[in-house]
Amino acid sequence: MSDVSKRFEQLIKSAYKKLADRGVHLPRRSEQGILIGHVLIRSHGALKDIVVNGKTVYDEISLNCVAIRIANLLASNGDTKLCQQLIGIDREYSKHFMDSKFHIEHYHRANAASDSEKAEILWTKYELAKQKAMEAKSQAEKLSGF
Repeated sequence: MSDVSKRFEQLIKSAYKKLADRGVHLPRRSEQGILIGHVLIRSHGALKDIVVNGKTVYDEISLNCVAIRIANLLASNGDTKLCQQLIGIDREYSKHFMDSKFHIEHYHRANAASDSEKAEILWTKYELAKQKAMEAKSQAEKLSGF
């Protein structure tokens, strides 16, 4: 092993140790999904479920950062209030994201039908929903940081 490889391995081990000392559980891939401590993140399409001891605790989580942070909090018996905040923000993100998809689809239909007034209204609704989704995602990323 070269000196660079040895140094890199030392850095990785040091980073893992620091995270473990701070109470952060590192993810491991399993057949059912991603295991963080005793908490499983099970994915079905774009959505994730959080499973503890075979029981689904949270379902249909959209944002990966939220699923990972909640799994870590549950694995370390952490702040359940933060879990609830993260779930609320994730639900808000999902709502606005789906609204933006709905509005853009109907915008395209209105354009195809040459209904420019309706298309303009739908475009504005799309832009608002998209902005709200981005704000919710940004807030979730800030809250879910380690």
